[in-house]
Amino acid sequence: MSHPLLALVLALLPTALPGALPGSLNTSAKLLDREKGLVQVDLSWSNAWFNDRNHDAIWLTLRDASNGAAGVLEMAQEGHSLIDEALPLRILPSADGLGVFVELTQQFRGDLSTSIQLQLEKKGSDLPEQLAAWAVEMVFIPGGGFELGDDHPGVINKGGFYAVGEGGSPAGPFKVSDESAIEVAETAGALYYQVGRNAEYIGDREGPIPASFPKGSAAFYVMKYELRQGEYARFLRSLPEADVSARMLENLEGKEADTCSISQGDDGIRAAAPERPCNYLSWDDSSAWTDYLALRPLTEFEFEKAARGPERPMAGDFPWGNASREGVERIVEKTRDLALASSADEATLMDETKVRLAASHYWVMDLSGSVWERVISAGNPEGRSYVGTHGDGVLADGFADTEGWPKLGADGQEAAGIGYRGGAEYFGGTPNETNPFSCVGTRQYGAWAGGFRYKTYSARACRTAPAAARK
Repeated sequence: MSHPLLALVLALLPTALPGALPGSLNTSAKLLDREKGLVQVDLSWSNAWFNDRNHDAIWLTLRDASNGAAGVLEMAQEGHSLIDEALPLRILPSADGLGVFVELTQQFRGDLSTSIQLQLEKKGSDLPEQLAAWAVEMVFIPGGGFELGDDHPGVINKGGFYAVGEGGSPAGPFKVSDESAIEVAETAGALYYQVGRNAEYIGDREGPIPASFPKGSAAFYVMKYELRQGEYARFLRSLPEADVSARMLENLEGKEADTCSISQGDDGIRAAAPERPCNYLSWDDSSAWTDYLALRPLTEFEFEKAARGPERPMAGDFPWGNASREGVERIVEKTRDLALASSADEATLMDETKVRLAASHYWVMDLSGSVWERVISAGNPEGRSYVGTHGDGVLADGFADTEGWPKLGADGQEAAGIGYRGGAEYFGGTPNETNPFSCVGTRQYGAWAGGFRYKTYSARACRTAPAAARK
């Protein structure tokens, strides 16, 4: 097969905590009372916000620090508390008890540093001696309908979704109102898309898309950033030694192999550039990390909702809300680091500056122009069968084992059910529909199954919001 993608303590933050993660996110955990199963987590992150539209959040899980294979510790549904009750924060447990969201509840923009108390289901001798806190910066995507696809000819020619009008012609974006099943056909009112001679890459135009396929009208949280190399290196360090070889990014090929800064030496596994987006990920690499953090893969419908918001601002729009690539300054450097990626740069993010920082309607970062976003595709039966099951925090020999997730085949090349959105920087040639930026609706590789490691392949995960979110 050809390879198409080749062409509020509201004060100063404390110093880094023991569980320091890339960027401005820091966390640590300790047992407060073994017999009662109480844990204290110290947590800080920069540029938090709560506004009239949405907010950011931290997804937090706890593990045995000495046994990465033991799985996450189950949280109780009640009994969590803020140590500083003056902060406008709340702790929102997931329904499955595998983690909690820590999020603001009032208007705010700035840096946060706090300590919280969590109630575990296990108590006494069942608890490990040392705990490890795992945290991911997320963005809350509110529930509600949105416009999927486009009527821009250039997007339609690259597989963009559209609503079918009378006579079978495109009639603008398809309105997703709820999670109901969606008909895919050349009949008025249905969803459809053009494939030309590229059905292998764009999709089979079959359906329906079942009600169980996550469509983006139900609220969810999505990672604020693509997975970073420091986060992936920490994941590797936590795995049992027998599983590391399956997930270690090594023996990479090509002139950009050194842009993956993760290596294993006498001092263990380290990332020389911990804040750099983690490239060279196979689908099995990214799904293993996703499962380990008790998250789930993002669908291509949810990608468009996170990028665009409830309404398409204009035909041929990019995630930052207009149809132009001009003015974007958050771009990929030759090292594959991102310009304007410091905490200070992101402190300037507001609706008036989101073009410059390439932020989406909901302030999700880098949905276009960094590295490719692998998503669950609606363009093949394996993708349409996805029901949004979350990972359980436990791997099988270093592999995700969540039922219903795509997996790499025996050849290590294809993962039926995935696709690619968002484009990537290739440092050469004339910029085109996916290099470096891609319109929100462009699906040139929306059903391509390439699951191997490559310099522009990364990961971003999500989680369905608990019922109490944004209430």
